[in-house]
Amino acid sequence: MKRTLLYSLLALLVAVASLANIVSFRLENLLRPNFTPTLTAAVAGSVVVVLVLAVMAALASRLGRALTRRVALVLALLLIVAAGFVPRAVDLREQMAASAATQADNADVEMQFQGSLMDRTDDVEDRIAAGTPYSPADALALLEFAASADLSWRGLPDHTPEAFALVEQAIDGKVLDPNALVPGETADTPPRTLTLAFYDKWIRPGSPAAIRKHDWDVLQILVAKGADLSSPAAADMRADLAKTVVLGSGRFISLR
Repeated sequence: MKRTLLYSLLALLVAVASLANIVSFRLENLLRPNFTPTLTAAVAGSVVVVLVLAVMAALASRLGRALTRRVALVLALLLIVAAGFVPRAVDLREQMAASAATQADNADVEMQFQGSLMDRTDDVEDRIAAGTPYSPADALALLEFAASADLSWRGLPDHTPEAFALVEQAIDGKVLDPNALVPGETADTPPRTLTLAFYDKWIRPGSPAAIRKHDWDVLQILVAKGADLSSPAAADMRADLAKTVVLGSGRFISLR
């Protein structure tokens, strides 16, 4: 009777400690948005395993040979402790897999960007040498490429210095004109300058509360390089340029 009680108490104490470990892990991640179904299954499964092993540890007192009882008890207790760490082990494995996938994805993004930057650099140099200006659509695409060159939000380098320098090289080389006319989206929409088209697409929608910093930087380059701000259609752009820039969180600014 004393042996059964002792085995039961040991099994209960170890099981409670192991369950507390599982509950603590779940509470630590209670508000975690990416708590996966696999982790949920690991938590539930571990609880069941701990309870089953606790019963088995208590029943080990009924085994005939003393050595067998002790080995069975110790093995059951060790498995109970191990079961309490299964959710943490599964979580660690998932995080390592996710980190490896992110690193591989980032490597692909960086490689693709470097390839695009090299291609665009060659294109600018070839156009300058041949005196072939950008079409409005291609010019707008170059500006958008430059504005999106900061990959630091992914833990990668910020390539805006090289991309902005490329835009300035294209303007200075007379193959990208800030005042080139971009056709309207419909037949009855008048054409706009490249600068105004970029403003309308990327800055006006979020102004003044949320503007991507590098979109604003590109606009500043175009203005510095002689963009025409005199047309009535550019009234909102002139008003925004007269405002004070307020740095916001992350990649955004606001105007006031």
